[in-house]
Amino acid sequence: MNSRRRQEQGISPSSGCASPSSSALSPHRRWWFRLLALTLPLVLLLGVSDAALRLARYVYATDFFRPSLVRSQKVLIENDRFALRFFPPRLARTPEPFVMPVRKPAGTFRIFVLGESAALGDPEPAYGAGRYLQVLLGERYPTEKFEVVNVAMTAINSHAILPIARECSRHHGDLWIVYMGNNEMVGPFGAATVFGAQTPPLAVIRLNLALQTTRVGQLLTALGRKLRPNSATPSSWGGMEMFLRNKLPPASPRKKTAYHHFQQNLREILKAGLNSGAKVVVSTVAVNLKDCPPFASAADPDLPQGRRETFEQLCADGNRAEEQCLWTQAVGRYEQAAALDPHFAELQFHWGACLLHLAHTNWASEHLQLACDNDALPFRADSAINDVIRQEGRRVAGGNLVLCDAASALADESPAGICGQESFFEHVHLCFDGNYRLARAWAFQV
Repeated sequence: MNSRRRQEQGISPSSGCASPSSSALSPHRRWWFRLLALTLPLVLLLGVSDAALRLARYVYATDFFRPSLVRSQKVLIENDRFALRFFPPRLARTPEPFVMPVRKPAGTFRIFVLGESAALGDPEPAYGAGRYLQVLLGERYPTEKFEVVNVAMTAINSHAILPIARECSRHHGDLWIVYMGNNEMVGPFGAATVFGAQTPPLAVIRLNLALQTTRVGQLLTALGRKLRPNSATPSSWGGMEMFLRNKLPPASPRKKTAYHHFQQNLREILKAGLNSGAKVVVSTVAVNLKDCPPFASAADPDLPQGRRETFEQLCADGNRAEEQCLWTQAVGRYEQAAALDPHFAELQFHWGACLLHLAHTNWASEHLQLACDNDALPFRADSAINDVIRQEGRRVAGGNLVLCDAASALADESPAGICGQESFFEHVHLCFDGNYRLARAWAFQV
């Protein structure tokens, strides 16, 4: 009787265990139940913690645009805490002030300018390319109304520009101008950055930024910064001098990673603009090649000591010949030195300068570009950055996307066809005339 009852209930008389067909879970389902059991408490804990931090007001807004009211009109203004996701608090930059109506006025052509300090017009944003662009368009189309919203920021790079672009896609832009690349190596997550981790995997970067949109993520980031021992992060903003200990060798594999990150971010920025229905102008970056020596040079660590001494002697001989205006002799010494260490940026710069005095402009341009490409403190967009911009611009060119080769346009208007101090301030920022030329190059694409 008991045996029959056990059989009806699916229990084996010999083992006393439930039959696999009726109650045992498959290995696949068992794995999923275990995973759920582990993750569900964590998800609940994060949700409760996030709500508690929200109530405690331990939070900063991560959006670039912040809603406000001006004379009872709903507007969007800059969020001065936007950069906290990308920089330590004591080093965070802030956007330039702007006011943009939430609802675009009828008949208005809205233009977003996205980028870094060069797109902003630093150190004088009031005379930046965006301001010139608005005036040029107003003169060309006097019956039209243009609204230029410059959402560029000092010190950021493509990792920060991408979330700004995604926000812009929701605000009815008619035209986007993307001008970025100078800060890719030194900005957040760059190969020579001082603001945190250098070139982590792109998936890690995006997970980090996503977590910081939560209160728990912001708390954990703050705790991590406090607990991190012997941090090399500067204690206050020090401009270019902050990077002196972060020289980047020309052959560093981190550069290749940074180029890949830039290409992926640029591709998604362009996609965001096109999907929003805007026309997009993506622009190469003009840099001061002729009159801006490299900020640092990195010697080949594998060059034997004897050959290193020969290299240094050849460079010294070339410098003396250059000081005496013996251009041909100097070129000869620099050429011999380059056979030993071709990636020494300062050598390439002096070699190019001497060739320019000899009116060998094409050859000079090549070596001046190599000086920029091999700069161990890479504050300027190099040829690889501009090649990525051209590649992505041509990949989807046509329709609503236009490639503007601003680097070539400014070079064509410069003496000897090489950009120099006629378009730039002392270092990397465009001067007033340079910003005007850049704006004119953009205006031709509108």
